[in-house]
Amino acid sequence: MNLPSNKDELVTQLHQQIDEASRNIDELKLQANLAKAEARSAFEANIAALESQKVKLQEQVNHLKHSTDNAWQELAEGCQKSWHEFQSAVQKAIAQFKA
Repeated sequence: MNLPSNKDELVTQLHQQIDEASRNIDELKLQANLAKAEARSAFEANIAALESQKVKLQEQVNHLKHSTDNAWQELAEGCQKSWHEFQSAVQKAIAQFKA
């Protein structure tokens, strides 16, 4: 993800990406509900971890959204790092559930 030229663009971009990841998590929840009891607990544990990570990322994005114009670029790097970690975790969970 390239750093947008202003804070509002970055916040919008991050919200869109979080929404997309949320749809992926919802799909994982559906798969967990369809899984056998043994696999369901593993699915649910992974989903809970993803939900927690998503909440933390949303908090960072909200902090970024309300930051001063001077501070947003510093916060943006942390948001981007958190986004990449979250995105990686979602993709890993999807791959595990497909296996």
